[in-house]
Amino acid sequence: MPQKHPKNLIVNVLMVGVIIAVLSYVFYPGVGQFSVMINGEPVAEPLIRFAAVPTFLLIMMVTGVLMVSLFLGVGMLMFLGVMFVALIGIFIMAPYVWPALIIILLAVALMTVSNDNKA
Repeated sequence: MPQKHPKNLIVNVLMVGVIIAVLSYVFYPGVGQFSVMINGEPVAEPLIRFAAVPTFLLIMMVTGVLMVSLFLGVGMLMFLGVMFVALIGIFIMAPYVWPALIIILLAVALMTVSNDNKA
């Protein structure tokens, strides 16, 4: 029996990305600014800013691996498990951005909901 493949997966992914970007800019006035805070004070020292780059690259690498696994057809349960572990890791590294993480988790959960009835 042939399986049905989602026809508009890339459109859904792009729309979720746009929604996340819009909500981030609406609810976080500091989005788009690269600043490091230590004890609530902005740090202007270039070496400390440079130290934040590996963390950013690690987060981007995890996100890239998750997106590639999604498009390669990795099982959805495995994908959501890895996404959950990545979100927990990001939450530990950046505990003050949890509303954005909730938005991302809800967007991924909404994308996994299927409209076809298998009865």
